[in-house]
Amino acid sequence: MTAYDCTWLDALAIRDTAGQWYKKGLLSGEKWQAIQEQYKSGFYTPNVFVRIGLAVFCQILLSAVMGLSSLMANIGSEDGFAVFSIFWGAVWLAVLEFVIIRGYKHYGSGLDDMLLYAGTTAIVSGIFMLLPGSSGTLTYFSVALPFLVAGSIRYLDRLMGAAAFICALMILLLIVKDVPGAAVYLLPVSGILFSVIMYDFARRGSRMLSWRHWSGVLTVVEMLSLVLLYASGNYWVVQQTGHDMFSMENPPLGWLFWAFTFIIPALYLVQGLRRCDRLLIDIGIGCSVAALLTFRYYFNLLPFAWAATAGGAVLFAVAYFSIRRLNKHAGRFTYASEEKSSLLQKAQEQIFNQTISGQAVSEPVKKTTLDGGQFGGGGSGGEF
Repeated sequence: MTAYDCTWLDALAIRDTAGQWYKKGLLSGEKWQAIQEQYKSGFYTPNVFVRIGLAVFCQILLSAVMGLSSLMANIGSEDGFAVFSIFWGAVWLAVLEFVIIRGYKHYGSGLDDMLLYAGTTAIVSGIFMLLPGSSGTLTYFSVALPFLVAGSIRYLDRLMGAAAFICALMILLLIVKDVPGAAVYLLPVSGILFSVIMYDFARRGSRMLSWRHWSGVLTVVEMLSLVLLYASGNYWVVQQTGHDMFSMENPPLGWLFWAFTFIIPALYLVQGLRRCDRLLIDIGIGCSVAALLTFRYYFNLLPFAWAATAGGAVLFAVAYFSIRRLNKHAGRFTYASEEKSSLLQKAQEQIFNQTISGQAVSEPVKKTTLDGGQFGGGGSGGEF
């Protein structure tokens, strides 16, 4: 399903994880070198600065080619320009697939990113121009969604995965808002249900070995689902939406949304600590700040300086006592980042056991896992 070589993707992930273990002293230099020799990848993946430079260069080149060709073609109608746009979009995707990826073996080089975005944008824009003028926003989102989903799956692209998530959400909200008499009640509920379904989908997918290459896209979906769940029940969001769309000063069942505003961040933090889930903890902290700002927006009880000082003191106390509690679980919690703890799941440990010999290495490796399970037990949970 993906355009990239799966064997090389696995090799990159294994080398990356082994590198983290080597830096922590869990692997000797000889065994680290053995892993590098055994798991080689032929991808061209430059550093972030070269990647940005190549992306900018590619965008300039694509714009110049399309601009010159449009002048030479002398297109005189909107339909002609739509066909022109679709044609060049297909050309860019073909170049991406057969030249950049299969020919030059690029992976995250900037060229593959920009060709994907330029090709998809050109095709979708051309289709938009061919649609009747009476087409509504719902039609445009419905046309764009399949291309965004296909791009995120085929090319493992996180940005297109995020765009597909937002596009699907907008389709749902546009349908719900036209429900007569019940839209004001259904909008928050539909947002909550959508976020729960997508979060469960991302969590289940992150535990599947066959989906390991899409772990980055699934993490983005998981993060957006958590943010959407809180935003769908936040009092300020609900109140502002009701005012703008239905001219309502106060939302119905306001006490429920006030409770939602403060309970959900607490649940995120508790579940994040209980499940060793770094993403839940980070989102919980952000939602806690949003809850305090929401309260401050409607109830100005203290000057901003005093409110900020009090809020900072509370967050400091929570962090202090949380760290003290987490330190009691030796071997399970640490400040060190473990970015890809769920990427290859059980297969990764099996491969390492074939490459790394000796009980002295396998024992400390087991101590780095979460919940006493195999490496990458599931979800986005990791060490922090």
